[in-house]
Amino acid sequence: MKLLDAIHGHRDEIQRPESLIQSFQGKLKARAHISKLRFVSRHLRPLRKKILNASLTPRSLRASSKVGILDSPESGNDLRRHVFDWDDLQIFHAVATTGSMSAAASALGCQQSTVSKRMRQLESRLGSQLIERRAAGIVLTPAGETALDFVLTMQRSAQQLENQVSGRDRAMEGEVVLRAPDGLSTYWLARQMPEFMRVNPAIDVKLVSDQSPTVGDNAAPLSITFVPEKGMDVRASELGCLHYMPMASPDFINTYGAPQSLADVMHLRFLTLEQYDKKLNTWGIQASAADALIKYSFRTDISSVLFETIRYGGGIAMAPTYLAHLYPDELVVLDYEFHESIRFWLKYQPGSHEVGRVKCVGDWIEEVFNRKKNPWFRDEFCHPGEFCDITVIKPQQRG
Repeated sequence: MKLLDAIHGHRDEIQRPESLIQSFQGKLKARAHISKLRFVSRHLRPLRKKILNASLTPRSLRASSKVGILDSPESGNDLRRHVFDWDDLQIFHAVATTGSMSAAASALGCQQSTVSKRMRQLESRLGSQLIERRAAGIVLTPAGETALDFVLTMQRSAQQLENQVSGRDRAMEGEVVLRAPDGLSTYWLARQMPEFMRVNPAIDVKLVSDQSPTVGDNAAPLSITFVPEKGMDVRASELGCLHYMPMASPDFINTYGAPQSLADVMHLRFLTLEQYDKKLNTWGIQASAADALIKYSFRTDISSVLFETIRYGGGIAMAPTYLAHLYPDELVVLDYEFHESIRFWLKYQPGSHEVGRVKCVGDWIEEVFNRKKNPWFRDEFCHPGEFCDITVIKPQQRG
């Protein structure tokens, strides 16, 4: 009967049997293709459920997935409304880590209007407000903080899956992203990098600023940070301590004279590094009191800019003592029994310590900050006069 029905449906082609044969072949291929899709869909259901259980999809909606569209009794439009678009989560992550819609759009290479629209869609789908728009930038709501934790977990899981499947975990080659403060990157890591590259030619290091809008913390398996890590699944080890003292250049001292007391110092031109991270409120009451008395002539949130301004005679500023070791002839230490310290850590993202190339970079970082070899990074304060021949001006000195 099927054959007869097919013939009746093609009665105008009876005189051309080759056309009828081609039509039958097309129908057979189409049926085989549909059967194959249904077979794949049935066998992907267990994997689909595992993936959705780790996602942000509400429990009541976890039965649906784009993988099962052919088998779903729901209409296509209704189903798609309940399935997360992973691009929305990527956009949310960019907004959360960069702190603004415009910075997220720049990092993702799209329009700001697209970012705003996709964020509204995601919040509507979740039924919760994830971000608050304030004058200072984007702030995560409690729901947004929770959502970001899930997104970071999903990204780490995806990266671990890729590493394990491809066998890259064991390979001592490939790219390693390292986030670090610009001062340590410019004046310490950059000096050590050529030797690492010579010994490990197959490892490509991408060193980015800790304030880079294009690389979120989760995207970098390694980071050097001034903020202690409190997460249980993040591995962190203390690298050392930066000790700060007032410093200036010899040219500045020769021009304006050597201050004879702390009161004299207060009348000279001062420079300062504005804290770009509110969590780094580590300097004590003494520093706050000094800030209240000093009128700063120059401010920046870029460490390397501040240090270069000091070196070229711009004024006096608090600078890490390791700079005295690097530039003993270009700096002068003003020793008025005032110094401050900030600890810093090396942080591994979860699972990254097991990746061969990441561990290789991490071991190298720990070595270049070795406190036995580099006393200026020790926990206890070590005066610059103890490890280098630098000019030190004290209150009892007279011009």
